[in-house]
This record gives sequence, structure tokens and C-alpha cells, in this order.
Amino acid sequence: METLRDVVTEISTVEKYILALIYAAGGRVKGKLWFEKEMFELSKAFNELADELEFSAYSFGPFSEALDDYMDMLVNSGLIVFEDSNLKLTDKGLKWAETIWSSLSKREKEVTKAIVEFMEELEYDELLLYTYVTHPEMAEKSSVKESILRRREEIALKMLEKEKISLSLAAKLANIPETELIEKAVKRGIKPFDVQGDIGE
Repeated sequence: METLRDVVTEISTVEKYILALIYAAGGRVKGKLWFEKEMFELSKAFNELADELEFSAYSFGPFSEALDDYMDMLVNSGLIVFEDSNLKLTDKGLKWAETIWSSLSKREKEVTKAIVEFMEELEYDELLLYTYVTHPEMAEKSSVKESILRRREEIALKMLEKEKISLSLAAKLANIPETELIEKAVKRGIKPFDVQGDIGE
């Protein structure tokens, strides 16, 4: 009789990483936009995933039609579901994801957790600014790029104030020298600091 582990080993590379990513997020991802950007970052870390997903610049940054197809298959298989705009593991999906997670290497777990823990904390404008600045080639067709970049200093300072990013990453997102960013931060009552764990550095 085929066990759950046998079934899980037969799924595709993309499906494996999708379920692992949602599992690392506590079984629920903030929304489709966040999910797409997290999978994009994951594909940058793992060649086997990048080979399957061809991301290209689209209205809100990196988009993969193949990823959408895999998501639809997992929904139809009863493993994931959209609930209040969130992407969530079903009970069946959770069991599969637990088995997949236990089979991942230490690096796969660490990278996946780092991406999820960072990006799930970002708000809409923070997520897009981070993506557009760290991967400018993916912002070429964005319909909101200009409005986001016009507010880049404000958004970067907000992220710094909430201790989501390091000083160096905040300066990069704001497109100003660190010394200038420190001055602006102090004027706003923000205490500059350094945070470990920026995935973009």
C-alpha cells in the first residue's frame, strides 16, 4: 500500500516548494502577491526551481504563468485553498507539507524560512519597493512602479522604524547615502540600528 511519503516523493519540484513555503509561513501566506514574490525569491536560491518557473516582468513585478498553473493544480487536488485572500493549506495539504518539510535539507529549510519570515511581515508598498529595488529588471512593466518609487524614502523609513530591515538596506531602498538616511531617521525620532537577516543583502 502506498504511503503518504511515497505519494509526496512523486510530486513535482514546484509543488514541493509551494507546499514547503506555505508550511514555513505557518500554513497560511498573506496573499497571492506575497506568495508570488516569495516563490520568486526562492527560485533565485534554488536552480531546480528556477528551471521550472520562468518569471518575467509584469504589472506588479515578477510573475510566472507556470506558477499559476501549479497553484491551480494544488487547489484542484484539495491541498491548498484561497480564504479571505490568503493562501492556506487544507488539512490534507498540511499533512503533505509536514512530510515534505521533514525531507528538506537544512539549507532548504533555512532559506525558505528566511524568505517567509522577512516577506510576510511586509506591507503592500514595502513588498513592492523591496522587489523593484532588488530586482529592477522585474519592474519594467509595473503599473505602480512610479507611485511606489516616488515614496521610496517614506517607505524605507517606515520599514526601518518598524525594525523590518537594516540601515544599509533602508538606504538602498531609499536610494540615498546611509549618513543622509540616519539624519532623516533621527529627525523623525527613529533610532537607526542594524538588523541581521535581510534576504536581499
